[in-house]
Amino acid sequence: MPYSKTSKFERELFSEFMRRLTNVVPSVEVLERELMRFSSSIELSRSELNQVLYSLERVYYILLLMRELQEYFKDKIQFGGGVVLNYIFMLRIDVPRFTFDLDSSWNLRVNSKRSVLGEIVSFNKYLAEKYSLCLPISSDKCVELMIVEYDIEKDYFPQILSLRLPVITRWSGLEFYKYVKTNTSLELEYSTLRKLRECFKNVLGVRDAKIDYIRFEITLKPIYPCVKLDVELPFNLGYAKLNITELEYQLASKLVYKIGWDFREKLRDNLHDVLKAVLDMRLLNIASKYKFREYVEKLSSSIGFKIIDIRGNMKRNLVELLRVGEEFWTGFHYILVRAKYRDISSLVRSIRRNLEESLL
Repeated sequence: MPYSKTSKFERELFSEFMRRLTNVVPSVEVLERELMRFSSSIELSRSELNQVLYSLERVYYILLLMRELQEYFKDKIQFGGGVVLNYIFMLRIDVPRFTFDLDSSWNLRVNSKRSVLGEIVSFNKYLAEKYSLCLPISSDKCVELMIVEYDIEKDYFPQILSLRLPVITRWSGLEFYKYVKTNTSLELEYSTLRKLRECFKNVLGVRDAKIDYIRFEITLKPIYPCVKLDVELPFNLGYAKLNITELEYQLASKLVYKIGWDFREKLRDNLHDVLKAVLDMRLLNIASKYKFREYVEKLSSSIGFKIIDIRGNMKRNLVELLRVGEEFWTGFHYILVRAKYRDISSLVRSIRRNLEESLL
């Protein structure tokens, strides 16, 4: 029986969706190769290896987004924070802690978030040409993915613009049909649901693919010291020329505003951030101790502190972290660090000694 025009159109529609899906979503082979690199020096159980593999899919998208933001905005933007410290610097010397939010800063003076949002509109046109991916929900409607959205749920602070990128995943996020209902108030017809499941099974190996958000922030106010790095990105994402906030400045900021901050009665609420900052201090082994201390002095004086104050706060904060830290470092974000060092409390003590020596 000959195909109708409608069925031919649908075949072409879903065939094109599969083609674009294949071009956007990382293959399992790519993720597994990176899994072996991340975990080559440690022993993980099968379930732990799966946990890491599932997280690497999100890391892939984070690094892809960073590459594209840098490629498009060039010197208007630079990157710092946990993603840069752990997936760019830490991989050179040690296992990373997992982090999933991309931090960046805007290098042009602007009066409001609206100015940067206008730039994001142009960036979205660039993304649409390169990664256009629209999830079909009928013959004439689709839900756009791989397009940056304003993240109203997370946008709390006047000088930080919160954004998000919806991406298709295998293992994290909301099932695609639930995402469609949440974002369009429409339910997929059974025939469309079945065809999409066939597409996902063929390309991703899972029937009920998910849609997750890659969240990122752009800080509008400060201009941080910047270096340009030629970086070979993981996941075969190629080389990128990245504008990175200077390593020593990032580490000094983490010491002054996290590890050495006077949280007073709110210390317990902030110990998780203190732990993350402490683990990032492993990078002192490849940083300039002189520049690090110089930045610590400058940042401390800008808030009316001296290095002796930072050291005192650090001692108090780390004593408390060591006292109750087990409830924090058993979390998934530290799975690789925990597998390598077994006793993270000993690692924290070692890092503390290194910090104290660096501040003498």
